[in-house]
Amino acid sequence: MSESDITTELPRFSMGKHFEMHPVVFPAGALLVLTLVLVCFWFPSDLLRENFIGIRDWIGNRFGWLYVASMSGFLVFAIWLALGRYGNVRLGADDELPEFGRGSWFAMLFSAGMGIGLLFFSVAEPIYHYQETPPGFADGLEASRLSMAVTIFHWGFHPWALYAVVGLSLAYFGFRHGMPLSFRSLLHPLLGDRVWGRTGDVIDTLAIIATLTGVATSLGIGAKQVNAGLTFLFGVPNGVNIQVGLIATITAVATASVVKGLDAGIRRLSELNIVLAGALMVLVIFGGGLISFLGASVENAGAYLQVLPFNSFRTGAFNAESRQWLTSWTVFYWAWWISWSPFVGMFIARVSRGRTIREYITGVLLVPTCVGILWLTAFGTTTLRQHTRHLEKVENGAKLAAIDDTLPRYWVATEDTQGDLERLEDGTFRRQQLPLTAVEYLDAPIVTDDGTTKIDTLPTVLFVLLEGMFSSPFLVKTGAGIATLCIVLFFVTSSDSASMVIDIIASGGNPNPPVGTRLFWALTEGIVAAALLIAGGLQALQAASIAAALPLTVVLLLACYALVRALAQEHVITNPEPQALGDP
Repeated sequence: MSESDITTELPRFSMGKHFEMHPVVFPAGALLVLTLVLVCFWFPSDLLRENFIGIRDWIGNRFGWLYVASMSGFLVFAIWLALGRYGNVRLGADDELPEFGRGSWFAMLFSAGMGIGLLFFSVAEPIYHYQETPPGFADGLEASRLSMAVTIFHWGFHPWALYAVVGLSLAYFGFRHGMPLSFRSLLHPLLGDRVWGRTGDVIDTLAIIATLTGVATSLGIGAKQVNAGLTFLFGVPNGVNIQVGLIATITAVATASVVKGLDAGIRRLSELNIVLAGALMVLVIFGGGLISFLGASVENAGAYLQVLPFNSFRTGAFNAESRQWLTSWTVFYWAWWISWSPFVGMFIARVSRGRTIREYITGVLLVPTCVGILWLTAFGTTTLRQHTRHLEKVENGAKLAAIDDTLPRYWVATEDTQGDLERLEDGTFRRQQLPLTAVEYLDAPIVTDDGTTKIDTLPTVLFVLLEGMFSSPFLVKTGAGIATLCIVLFFVTSSDSASMVIDIIASGGNPNPPVGTRLFWALTEGIVAAALLIAGGLQALQAASIAAALPLTVVLLLACYALVRALAQEHVITNPEPQALGDP
């Protein structure tokens, strides 16, 4: 398969210099997205939430095994490519050098890949696994160690291996063989020229829908946590209407980054975000103790490697409780990453031109995973250590007053005998003020100071950790301010990067799509995020990701096989077998 055999141009329709699109993929993707938005706004939110949960559970119960097997397969495949004979193949011409330095390259791929999610779940997820041990593990494993190992498993090698494989395939076919930078190109070795027709249109449209739902999940989560940060810092009300307003505001900021372009916009915001995220992590590390952090990092890495083989192939086939847990956690995460893979994979491919396969996979797989372990250790282990030390004080008979001095106090609603929250005659919750660790806070019925509203503890628990860590109000506010700004910037870079990637696909593989259509997709992402948030909150966001990822998983598995065929064929052409003596 020579370059001349597969180079092609997809049809594009232009309306001036700022608007260019594929005549089928763009309108098909836009129509499907519009339909999803109208459904979310037309039907009652309670009905939609119930149906979204049903969809999530149905797919998880019947196809969870496919997500688990596929993600582990992508990890094995990525390692095989990096260590095998194709490791020196360059993603571009043989003499081509990388477009971006390693520092900028890493900052962009990490900001686009997992920024909002890590901030949202780095405190909460270890708490959930600590409070309720994931089913299927042997008794006797220390709760804190196991909770961190399971958390790191969801954010470690598996998602980055997926991103590495998708980005590698796009970069290989796009930059080395001159094919359109589009998902249809990945299946050319299998489907031939049919990928330039309606079959390819379906593949690209599917990639657009998956990308939009995956990014919308992150943007919805980000809006909830930005709202929590503004409530903590400035007393801004916390609710869906405020979160929709935040999505609109931050999406407007993202459009400014879109206009600036990849080098001036996304790169600079990504680098600034890495600096701010690093400052926040350093603040938490020193707040919890440097030596404790270093020791916990080593132990968490070891615990992760210990559970990695078992977790990689666990499907819950023999236990309904395990299967339900996997659907809520591992399958959701794997589906979320798969739905993100067109976006992150395309973006990583776009900024990785000129690197060899070995350098590319090593960087994408190892560096973000190691940073993720450090990040989760800083936030997750600090949270659990704060709680266990508090329990030790209680068990050792420490005076309640002394315990109160070390923890912030929150208003907790009281429950009646049926487990319902009690209300007073004026309609406010009956409440009492209690000292709580972040672990206790997450599951408690926390209400506002005036007792009128119940607080969503999941997006606010990060700020509770900061409040319980520092006695200085200045450090607490500084940490909360940095965290909120990081979430906003991750929001902007994710929206900006995703709009560029979707437009690359929707414009027929143009690696530098025009500003007008990128603005269209940036605004569309915000609308989808708002619609799903209104329709069913986190459950709707989860269900959308899981559903969109199902058909895309099949496409990605076929793409892996197609990549191997293409690499093998190139290897034969460039490294012919030597002829034996006497052969003609």
